[in-house]
Amino acid sequence: MKVSRRNSIIVIVGVAILAVVAGIYTPRLMNWDNEETGNYGDVSIQEAIKLMEQAPDLVIVDVRTIAEFEDGHIEGAINIPIDELVTRIDELSKDDELLVYCRTGNRSSSAVTILLDAGYTKIYHMHEGISVWIQQGHPVVQ
Repeated sequence: MKVSRRNSIIVIVGVAILAVVAGIYTPRLMNWDNEETGNYGDVSIQEAIKLMEQAPDLVIVDVRTIAEFEDGHIEGAINIPIDELVTRIDELSKDDELLVYCRTGNRSSSAVTILLDAGYTKIYHMHEGISVWIQQGHPVVQ
């Protein structure tokens, strides 16, 4: 019996999906010693949630405007708008693990660069932003 390449791919994808659903495989979170990926890592919404559950001391930094923050933010987040980050950077400790986010990932990407340039190394970047967080039905507080 000859197995087609297409059927093999379907089987592999199916097994991978079953592994995720069954909880056998969970996404690997950022490894700080991984030279391949650098000093920070982009994380999905699901990885960010796992980080929040696993690291109670995680500092969540929302770099959107004050008005955007007041409209709804992740519980426990602190607001340091991207335009104020350079002057308020001392409010963050270089020893803390940081999770940085904005609305869509653009401003938070710039914030990560600012933080890296200032010597911060333990930075997770929720690259999908809070807009995807909300679309997926996760809670926000006002």
